[in-house]
This record gives sequence, C-alpha cells and structure tokens, in this order.
Amino acid sequence: MLTFIVLNALTFDANAQNRRIYKGQYHKGKSQPNISLKNISKNELITLFGSLGYATYYGDLCEGVDCFKFRPQIGGGALLRTNFLGKRFSLRGDVRFFRLYSDDYYKYRNLDFRSSNWEFLALGQFDFYPYAKMMRRRPKFNPYIYGGVGLMTFDPWGKMENGKWHKLRPLETEHTKYGNVAFVYTVGFGIKFRYSYKWNFMVEGGYRYTTTDHIDDVSALNYPKASSFDNSLSAAMSNKSTNFPYNGTDAQTPQDYRGNPKNNDGYFIFSACVTYTFTKNHRPKFKGDQQLLRK
Repeated sequence: MLTFIVLNALTFDANAQNRRIYKGQYHKGKSQPNISLKNISKNELITLFGSLGYATYYGDLCEGVDCFKFRPQIGGGALLRTNFLGKRFSLRGDVRFFRLYSDDYYKYRNLDFRSSNWEFLALGQFDFYPYAKMMRRRPKFNPYIYGGVGLMTFDPWGKMENGKWHKLRPLETEHTKYGNVAFVYTVGFGIKFRYSYKWNFMVEGGYRYTTTDHIDDVSALNYPKASSFDNSLSAAMSNKSTNFPYNGTDAQTPQDYRGNPKNNDGYFIFSACVTYTFTKNHRPKFKGDQQLLRK
C-alpha cells in the first residue's frame, strides 16, 4: 500500500513538471540543439531582406554638409543565424545598386561627376539583445551594429560644355589609368522593429571606406598641361575651371589644386529594410488538450 502511494506521488510530480515545461516555457532549462542547415525553418536560421534608401558621396568635390546630395539605392541580402557564433551574432551578405553624384564645392573649379555602382558585401551583424530560443520571444526593438568587407564597382561620368555627359575613365583626365572595381570595408548601426512572427522592419546607416580615390575621377593635386593630351576632349574635361590660373579673387577657388591625393573617396548608405524569417514556430502546438507553446 505504501509503495502504491509513493508511486502515485512520483507520477503526479512528473506530470506537474511536464506541464510546467510544456505550457509556455519553451522547455526551459534544456540546452538548445546544435544548429544545422538541415532544419532551416525549425531552427529559424535564415532571414531574407530587401531594402530601399539613399546613397551619398564623400570625396574631393565636396565639404561637410555639402556632401549630402542623396541618390537612390536598392538592395537585398540574407542573414544566417548560428549558435556556434553566439545568440547575438549573425553572418550576413548584401548586394546593392546605388547612384552617386556631386557638383563642385569650389564653383570656379567647376568639376562634377555622376556614377552608377554596385556593391557586394560580406558582413557580421551583432544584435544588442540575444536570440531567445524562438522568434516569438524577441523584443519589439533590437539595436544592432554591423561591419565587414566587400567590393564595389564605379564608372564616373562628367558633364561637357554642351550639357551632355561623357565617361571619364577612358579620357584619363589625370594621365592615370584606374580600374572600375575597388575594395570596400564598412561599419554601421541599425534598429530592428518587430512586426509579426516572421516579419521585421530595419532602419540602418553605414559608411563605406574604399581603396580608391577615383570614384569622382578626381585625385591628382595638379592640373596636367592641356598640351600633354592627345585629344581636346580629355584636355577640356581635365580642366574646366573658369578661374585658371588662380587670380586671388575668389575664396572658394582651390588655388589651382585639382584634387587631394591623400584621402580616398567614400560614401554613406541609408536603408529602410523589410525582413522575412523562415520559421515553423509561429503557431501554437498541442498535445492532446495541452498547449505546448504559447501563442
């Protein structure tokens, strides 16, 4: 009789523990299984996103707030969450098309450019709040930082006297040959906003440091002599100044300086993003009449 009572008590206690574990506590106390790509949706590994926003150039043709001449950009990418790197860290890949533009801060130097560009980035993203076993438990707001490296393409065009635009790289306006691909390294900050089980919004901004000073086709300190060019168009696009040589009458003329070879060009990217996470954990589960996971 005593044995029967003890067994009943143990069974009741085990059932009570099961109810506590299953009813809305997400198996508290159990370690999360190793993440593998075999169960992408079950383990909420992959997030896709699309973005729209603005790009703005920073380089030889602008100063301070004058650099903020916004042009459109559109992009997308994916994030891979993995416990091997911790619950705050994700791997991320971005692809983006964007445009850059600037007229000259020094009006009498009279240079300008515009360019259509691509960037391809491999990034790491660190969330301030960790992944909490299931997406449903994430906070409404989650700030994050990101950083990484990649490549960008660029192809500057300049405006001719007749108002039409012409490719600058083939003209070699500084007697310099350069390619149209550069390395990029970037850092940025953003905030994620929870919308539903599978959907988020993100707002972010980051600066791109590049390994080129020719996004705007301007780098050399001095103007080449017009007689050193083989064609008149290269000479005309190399020196469009309306106050050359410098006569000392205009404070915003850079005294015959064409560019600044000491600093490479860069650009900012500002984005508003929509994200979608592959998950099967967005519905409550039941075992008999017991709800295993809270909605």
